[in-house]
Amino acid sequence: MLKRGERIDHVIVLHTAPPAGPIADALERVRAEFSSSYYPPDIQLHTIELKSESGSLLDVDTAKGAEVAFVAIYRAVRAEKLAGRRVHLNIAGGRKTMTVFGMAAAQMLFDEGDKLWHIVSQGKLLEEKRMHAQDGDTVNLIEIPVILWRAVSPVFTDLNQIDDPFKAVELQRSLRLSDAVDEARSFLLGVLTGAERQVTELVVEEGLTEAQLAARLTVARSTINTHLEHIYEKAKSHWQLETMNRAQLVRLLSVYYAMHGNRGNTR
Repeated sequence: MLKRGERIDHVIVLHTAPPAGPIADALERVRAEFSSSYYPPDIQLHTIELKSESGSLLDVDTAKGAEVAFVAIYRAVRAEKLAGRRVHLNIAGGRKTMTVFGMAAAQMLFDEGDKLWHIVSQGKLLEEKRMHAQDGDTVNLIEIPVILWRAVSPVFTDLNQIDDPFKAVELQRSLRLSDAVDEARSFLLGVLTGAERQVTELVVEEGLTEAQLAARLTVARSTINTHLEHIYEKAKSHWQLETMNRAQLVRLLSVYYAMHGNRGNTR
């Protein structure tokens, strides 16, 4: 990052408990690096050990361990954003679970200027466990695209409010469900005619075919086909989609009907 011209104030390393062994050795080597003359002296190194209520976390290999890791990553990134800093998050190495949670934290908390990275290194650099690349070593810093939830969801616009990622996800899910129901209600009550609404209800709730719809409503099958064509066109316009078919319509409206009980509530 320094070679790319980025200004680095401090580096944060999240890690499991370091008993004697590879993790303890790695932390010692990293601390020695930041005490050497290789890096500018004003770059500070901070380490965060993953801990649960029962003590230090030795590994991320259980549901509880994964929860602890996710909360720690989320809170570390959140603290940097609350401090007004730009974040570069590296998700290389470690457990795959931590990589996934790193990506989730980035989606939930990043702004446009923040970056998510993956480092790919090969050859003797890995074999010899060197800290720095030399001529002939293969090292690539790959930027990972991030969909920013903060740009589209009010849940993540005020970082002071939520310090638990699981609560944030649950609130986001509730808001999305509410939005989906509102969109469906608007479509059913404000866009469709009464006859189109009746056809839609039978399609979504009972999955009737065109022939079955014609028999149930005692109309010609051509009338049913015309209703469905109009319903699909109106749905495309309402949700601003390029295509629309029966499966898409059911997916968009099934939550509304599930929450509003028996057929007929939209009339």
